[in-house]
Amino acid sequence: MKIIPEIEVTGREHDAITQLRNASFPDHQVERSYYKRLPHMRALQYGHGKLIGYMGLDYRVVCVGGTPLKVLGVIDICIDKSYQGQGIGSAMLTELSDYAAAGDVDFIILMLELDAFYTSNGFNKVCGSSSWLRLHEHQNYGVAFDQLDGIFVKPMSGKAWAPGQLDWLGYLY
Repeated sequence: MKIIPEIEVTGREHDAITQLRNASFPDHQVERSYYKRLPHMRALQYGHGKLIGYMGLDYRVVCVGGTPLKVLGVIDICIDKSYQGQGIGSAMLTELSDYAAAGDVDFIILMLELDAFYTSNGFNKVCGSSSWLRLHEHQNYGVAFDQLDGIFVKPMSGKAWAPGQLDWLGYLY
């Protein structure tokens, strides 16, 4: 897997990401390689010369219960359907964990619906009230407040995930 800054992603890579992302999220297809906002980095997994795995990565500070935490957010994790069930997603998350552990990251955070898969890869499910900037098609619609139950975090620095509201300090993945 290679992790590259967004500004180094080639046009060909954007095309491959768009195709894989749209195949993985048929109800949320767009004609670009991201859904809401450009990620800071891209994690790309190739097999047989083809993009078979993808994660958008967002590095930021969030505030949990009044405590600022540095998080590496996973956006749109995608594995080509013909490669699913072969351990590629788990391998990508392991490599991402190694990358985050070597950097200044308190938690890896993601929002997805595969509870058993993420808990088997060392993530803990957290629930609670959240606030975030609502974005849609390159417009902001103000701050949203709601209870979110599908958030998974993986500790990287030994810090505890505090109880209390999660302020995303930006958009929701």
